[in-house]
Amino acid sequence: MATPEFYRTRLEDIDAMRAGARHGTAWEFGKSAGGRPLWAIAYGEKEPIAHAANLSSALAARQPEAFFGAERRKKPVLLIVSAMHGGEMESIAATLNLVSVLETGTDLKGQSWPGLHTAAETMRVIVVPCLNPDGRARIPSDDPTTWTPEEQERYRHGLYLDGTPIGWPACKVPHPRDPAQHAFLGSYFNDAGVNPLHGVFLPLAIAPETHAALALALDETPDCVLDLHSCGAGPFFIVGDIALPETIIRRQHYLDGFCRHLLKERLGIHRPWTTPGFEGAMTLDSAYYHLCGALPMLFEGADGTMERNRYTHQQIVDAYLAMFEGLMTVGAREGFKP
Repeated sequence: MATPEFYRTRLEDIDAMRAGARHGTAWEFGKSAGGRPLWAIAYGEKEPIAHAANLSSALAARQPEAFFGAERRKKPVLLIVSAMHGGEMESIAATLNLVSVLETGTDLKGQSWPGLHTAAETMRVIVVPCLNPDGRARIPSDDPTTWTPEEQERYRHGLYLDGTPIGWPACKVPHPRDPAQHAFLGSYFNDAGVNPLHGVFLPLAIAPETHAALALALDETPDCVLDLHSCGAGPFFIVGDIALPETIIRRQHYLDGFCRHLLKERLGIHRPWTTPGFEGAMTLDSAYYHLCGALPMLFEGADGTMERNRYTHQQIVDAYLAMFEGLMTVGAREGFKP
């Protein structure tokens, strides 16, 4: 069964959307391990910052202005990075619908999002529709809502040489993974076997997506970086990380609560709990903070596969868009960072 027309997740859909952008500026900011382009589309005027020092040195000198600049920017900056796990294609559909809202005021199914559009106009928004095109290109199916449990494991996390599923979190070790040692390399990984989330300290040659994302973040110096994922239990934020200071973690909790309230009010999605971070070392998300001071937010959208947590394609996309609106509303009203 084909996905709805508004549910676009293929790499060629990204090409068409960025090529058709009229109000946004699209550019290639890097290439994947497999040589595929990494695209960004930005809305709102860029206010460049001349860094006189890196963030660590500026803070150690008690001169944060040496990194952030002497004059405050007029608008907050939000960087949205989607599909670092290429098979989590729900986030691609969400970002392409967001681009449609930013271009036209309506999503790809013709629904208007006035609150989202208005909030976005008060800031600079940079959208990366797919950070891991290698992983997305590896998946022959466009609709995870139809996948069997076996297909989910194959496409998400991969198969050992004997065909047995690797599963999560076992798929994180070894890392990098040797593609030749798999019957199927899961979509978590680029063509060099690297999961970009854990590529911060790996060489540029095998983790170009991670390095490109960090270079983009340093160039834009965003106030917030929104990292988009998806899973059966979504939608929810993952907040808290031992590599982040308490002030940042408290702000994550605040934004989590604001967006959870909006999801309940707007779409009837009730998530009373908060999902804590589980990583014990620096990931790409925490690296954003240490590189450029950005508030990192990790959102797990729904993929519609869990039997007791089914969602339609429209509900999946609308949950992301409502979350975008909530996050941008706070950013426009009071700024993203504490």
